[in-house]
Amino acid sequence: MFTPPAVERLAWPLADEAGVIVECLRADTLDSEISGNKAWKLRLPLARALSEKRGIISCGGGWSNHLHALAAAGARLGIETHGLVRGHPEAPLTPTLADARDNGMRLSFVSRAEYRQRDQPDFARRHGEGVWIPEGGGCVEGVAGLAPLAQALAEPVPGESAPQLVLLACGSGTTLAGVLSALGERDGLRVIGVPTMNHGDQLYHRVRRLLAESGGSQQKTPEWGLWLGAQAGGFAKAPDWLIQFIQRFEAETGVAVEPVYTAKLFATLAHHLANGLIARGTRIRVLHSGGLQGRRGYPALQAI
Repeated sequence: MFTPPAVERLAWPLADEAGVIVECLRADTLDSEISGNKAWKLRLPLARALSEKRGIISCGGGWSNHLHALAAAGARLGIETHGLVRGHPEAPLTPTLADARDNGMRLSFVSRAEYRQRDQPDFARRHGEGVWIPEGGGCVEGVAGLAPLAQALAEPVPGESAPQLVLLACGSGTTLAGVLSALGERDGLRVIGVPTMNHGDQLYHRVRRLLAESGGSQQKTPEWGLWLGAQAGGFAKAPDWLIQFIQRFEAETGVAVEPVYTAKLFATLAHHLANGLIARGTRIRVLHSGGLQGRRGYPALQAI
């Protein structure tokens, strides 16, 4: 579960035409249930729950990759898990939540109004006891747990040069903060986060806050920034053009992606490549953050 994933050079015609090298850190291949960046964000809270002999309580939506991974990890490690889900108990369970339930997660449904209070100090205590993990693993432990994944993102493939540009999709901003915190100041490397929700510009402040909480306001990081405009209509929205991009990208590269994070990440990279916005000769390392279980929410992808 916590083995650094392999780096794969993509055979992508668009990258070849642009004269760049695109490598993919295939964190999606680590585990069928606890894939991508989720395992790394969870590893320290899981260790603390085991040490303290406590359960874990967290929150998410009906298609939450975070809750899906947490439930599977809890089942394997013998840790009780409790998921606070934004939604209505009378609604049919999504396949994601059905998996979580089958892995022993207790599911409690909260209204949208109450869910908006999830960052309040007493939110978790209203619903039970246990090690609290914020939505998406967005906490100091989540940031610190990403250190091995961050090193894998920056290390050169044997016999090759190190990447000059690292790209990753952003939801809570935890993975971006974890990568920046672990890598420290590093010449010749730029790290770019691609927010996939509306108001992605607000992520600057969240990432800076996570960095300050993790290592202090003076913490050194690589040069970093955000590529905005990747939301494609909003979080988890998948317009026809994005579905068509997924179909084309998967046919060309053989790498499966999903509409919430990774498809929007690669579509944004494709835009930059097609418009000559990345210098020829650049070596790019892209994090595939998993989440492929979420494809089940998009009927147009079921036939692929």
